[in-house]
Amino acid sequence: MENKWNEDELKAVGSQLSSPKGEEGKKTGERMAVSNENMIKRTIDAMKLANKQEVLEIGPGNGSHLALLMAQAKGLHYTGIDISDTMIEEANRINQEFVAAGQAIFSLSDGVHIDFPPHTFHKIFTVNTLYFWKDPKAYATEIYKALKPGGYFCIGFADKTFMEQLPFTKWDFELYHTQMVRDLLEEVGFDVIKVWEEKEQITNNLGMDVKRDIIVITAGK
Repeated sequence: MENKWNEDELKAVGSQLSSPKGEEGKKTGERMAVSNENMIKRTIDAMKLANKQEVLEIGPGNGSHLALLMAQAKGLHYTGIDISDTMIEEANRINQEFVAAGQAIFSLSDGVHIDFPPHTFHKIFTVNTLYFWKDPKAYATEIYKALKPGGYFCIGFADKTFMEQLPFTKWDFELYHTQMVRDLLEEVGFDVIKVWEEKEQITNNLGMDVKRDIIVITAGK
């Protein structure tokens, strides 16, 4: 039998997905890592990582996919920024070997600024954070500035039509179709190189089995 969720519970789910907090936030991070596993892999693949590149991830959650990323090439250096203290703590715990070796850094971000010098990263990526950008154009501009010329920005997200069917997305979420994201990226200077789409079966954060439409866009500078 399907669980019945009241409005307050659904709003709490949406809030945790936006910025996981506390013990429930840790559980949310674990669920996100499972439900987004395929989307994360597809987005990592889209970056076409090469040896000794600097990589930035926006919103890594608990970072349990870092080993997969680091196996893509030799000598990678990874930075993960997140608005959640809980997720930064979990990511550091799960990836303590990479952090101790100086191969990875996780740091807190305000979700508005990307506090690195211009042209710092060869590749930047993010999965399922787009819905929570406070000022999408300004944040896309921040990403563009942080990327080296010739670099790629890869963004994974779920289509607006699918997301509208989820009862918790009426709070805190801004939803997008593919063309909306293309337009946003091109407006700040990116060239859209590739759009990849797939239907996948997942268990969502309410424990429901659903088929969702996912999109990964590769944009170049």
